[in-house]
Amino acid sequence: MTAFFVFFFPILIFLGSWQVSRGMEKTKIVSQHNLNKSLPAIDEVQIQNLQDQELMYRTVNLEGTFGEQSYILDNRLYRQEAGYEVFTLFETSLNETYLVNRGWLSKEKIDMNKIFQEKKKLTLQGTLSPFRKFGLSLDEEIVQTGWPKYVQQLDYEIASRDLGRVQDEVLQLSAASVGSFEPIWKPVELQPSRHYGYAVQWFGLALVLFASYLYYGYRKD
Repeated sequence: MTAFFVFFFPILIFLGSWQVSRGMEKTKIVSQHNLNKSLPAIDEVQIQNLQDQELMYRTVNLEGTFGEQSYILDNRLYRQEAGYEVFTLFETSLNETYLVNRGWLSKEKIDMNKIFQEKKKLTLQGTLSPFRKFGLSLDEEIVQTGWPKYVQQLDYEIASRDLGRVQDEVLQLSAASVGSFEPIWKPVELQPSRHYGYAVQWFGLALVLFASYLYYGYRKD
């Protein structure tokens, strides 16, 4: 029983503390998103005058053209329906390149004609977000030729390898912009309250284990 307690008690405390830490991290992200989202929209010239921390989750207007390169991110569930998220290259009037998350499409209703946009100048509005990992792949991705590319996971390293120079922020396209589908992106996958709830569970298990150990140690043979 002592060996069991010594092994599992620190693990439960660690897991609870880790969930608290994740909850605090998510709280900071949500607060920053809510604050910067409420600020006025900025253009590409103003983007160059702001620090990375000031840019995250700001509403921006970008002028330019869509490229032919698109990633179709597989296994994206929305309202219990399987579908894809579509990421397309966008070349701005100042010769910067962004990857634009255009939103979600149902597998049953996907139309390749909607993926490819006419190469004409237009203005997009959306929210800048960090280029974190989108999706999850447990196997090594197969290198594909041609566009669009179906992928299980998309991150900055993959995009840089395929596209060359690309910004390390993703433009989360607003629903009213040209080329937009169903926006499903959120600044965090799990809300801070979920992490705190998990922390309570882990600490609760640690408390039960501690109480059981005391009971076991003081009970009569």
